[in-house]
Amino acid sequence: HIRQDTNGNHHPTLQVKDATGRLKPLDLNALQQSIEKAAFDLEGIDTQAVIDETVRNLYNGVNEDDISTTMMMATRTRIEQEPNYTYVTARLLRNDLLKEGLTFLGLPVDTLESEALETFLQRGVELELISPELLKFDMAQLKAAIKPERSNQFTYLGLQTLYDRYFIHSNDVRFELPQLFFMRVSMGLSIQEENREARAIEFYNLLSSFDYMASTPTLFNAGTLRPQLSSCYL
Repeated sequence: HIRQDTNGNHHPTLQVKDATGRLKPLDLNALQQSIEKAAFDLEGIDTQAVIDETVRNLYNGVNEDDISTTMMMATRTRIEQEPNYTYVTARLLRNDLLKEGLTFLGLPVDTLESEALETFLQRGVELELISPELLKFDMAQLKAAIKPERSNQFTYLGLQTLYDRYFIHSNDVRFELPQLFFMRVSMGLSIQEENREARAIEFYNLLSSFDYMASTPTLFNAGTLRPQLSSCYL
């Protein structure tokens, strides 16, 4: 195990570079909290081993943003031995993409996805990536229906694939978040419905719970300026 300093929460030698370029001691408590949060309710996760391997792969002066990537490498290599590590890795990835998306949207990084819905849609419309029609929905109803905790269901491969190929982005910044992705698709599918908020929520609950998943053209295009949704179905 890593020896901690007399304060009990800093690595004795490793320094981390923050966004301003300032060096500070590596906070071991923060590492522990990150992995314990990602491993919540999962069996077979050795959090101390993940911390130890993460620190072994860091170097003095490492960028703070690179720490989570190093931790994901430590959990990802364990997936073959214990399948639950796929959920741990996915949750660590989710934390990174939430930070990326919320920062792009100008929102605090602890903002709930439900609270980011309207800002996300407005920014998407401004960038001509999302149909202005989506802003005409009753936002209060849709925000109340979003369940951020459902992102805990993702496997690592599932969430990484969405991040790489599906989420709406601008200048290589993915600012569409997992549950906003499901809601954007659901809203796009409900535009022509009589009670479109109710139908959007119905679609959202099916998609976000993984009870049903739309095909790729639908996921790509629903709610965009050219919502061509047709696909092959079995």
